[in-house]
Amino acid sequence: MTDHKLLEKMLDLPEFKITDLKHNEHDIRIYIEKKEKPSVCPSCGIMKPKLRVHSKREQEVRDKNIQGKRVGLIFKRIRYKCMECGATFYELSDSIAPKSRLTNRLRDYIAEESKRRSFIDLERELDISNVTIREIFLEEVKKLECGLDIETPSIIGIDEIHIQREGKHRKQAWALICNGDDHTVMDLLPDRNKSTIIEYFNNLKNPYSVQVVTMDMWEPYRDAVYQTLPNAKIVIDKFHVVKMANDALNTLRKSFKNRLGKKKNKSLKQERYLLLKREHDLKPLPDIAFRDAWFNEIPELKVAYDLKESLFKIYDASTKSEAKMLYNKWKASIPDDMSEFREVAKTIDNWYTEIFNYFDYKVTNAFVEGINSTIRAIESQGRGYTFEVLRAKVMFFINHKVDKPSYGSGTFSNILMSGFNLINETKDYGVPFENIIKAINEGLL
Repeated sequence: MTDHKLLEKMLDLPEFKITDLKHNEHDIRIYIEKKEKPSVCPSCGIMKPKLRVHSKREQEVRDKNIQGKRVGLIFKRIRYKCMECGATFYELSDSIAPKSRLTNRLRDYIAEESKRRSFIDLERELDISNVTIREIFLEEVKKLECGLDIETPSIIGIDEIHIQREGKHRKQAWALICNGDDHTVMDLLPDRNKSTIIEYFNNLKNPYSVQVVTMDMWEPYRDAVYQTLPNAKIVIDKFHVVKMANDALNTLRKSFKNRLGKKKNKSLKQERYLLLKREHDLKPLPDIAFRDAWFNEIPELKVAYDLKESLFKIYDASTKSEAKMLYNKWKASIPDDMSEFREVAKTIDNWYTEIFNYFDYKVTNAFVEGINSTIRAIESQGRGYTFEVLRAKVMFFINHKVDKPSYGSGTFSNILMSGFNLINETKDYGVPFENIIKAINEGLL
């Protein structure tokens, strides 16, 4: 078998013959031509027309690597003139699109491999630009987008997600939408603007089935829910509420630095965990002893600490009415000169209904923030995904939680007559959190 015949077998593109070959340590350049003339004129449609070579041009395309070497195909594409109708046309190939720089099978390879490998990894293997790989990946995503049909749960969680920086500033925050019934990701949205959230909720399969939406105190979320989900009650995540008390206490701590002097201020900064921890989590020795020493030094610090603890304790209430009573008592106890805590009370009043809805449903946004931190971990690994790529990797290339159709009993003829006696359709509940974690651990994200 000649070298060309052997290479043709390795190349596995039967429509071509090899006319020349050049190679070095890293690259193989294969010169190819079509074996057969076109069998029909695309202009007049005559079968087996009389054709004359009008011109030729070389089209250089990349193909899949052979034995670790980059492969470039130099396709001498012929332009024919049909002697029946006078039209001219370039011969077509099943393997190479007319203006493509890649063979069809290399594009297919990139589309498949990019689902589970990083673009950088593919770029290193193929020596093809990251931009080209991303374009092929997103073309594949477009084919899948129309098939995305997620079920609507009774509980939805919304959270913002920051995973990229641009210079010294964070890029636009994204919105993460999760199913609180099944702990799955329903979608990622490119921003958390009111119009974006409204558009998403308007496209839910059954917006009337949503009973609860958990979120942080972001006005566009609230407006979007009230405008689009008629049966939903908003529950503000309690951890965002109590965090305001910790932030107020920490701000007050910083305000005392001029009173303390450099050395003591540094010590208080190092021991601020004694103030931010819940009292029941502190050890009598040495935690409480050190904390009380600071209270003796700065009496206002104890007042602020007690305000923080009292706000936390509101969430220990067993009923909404008890919680409201405790809140009113807490609000009345804020000294006039502690503007930090008065701001906390002002925010709670602005979100009063949504904050106290917690005591009717006892749900939080913790399930959403758990997967949020998992997705942010992808950036810490240096992946550098754009929004479009990360969303596609999560939503289209990780297994979803689905309920497949079930079929009723009966004879085969009865099943045929009843359209297979279909009881229900496949239901897609989104991407389970554990599947995302597994994909990250396996290097698929």
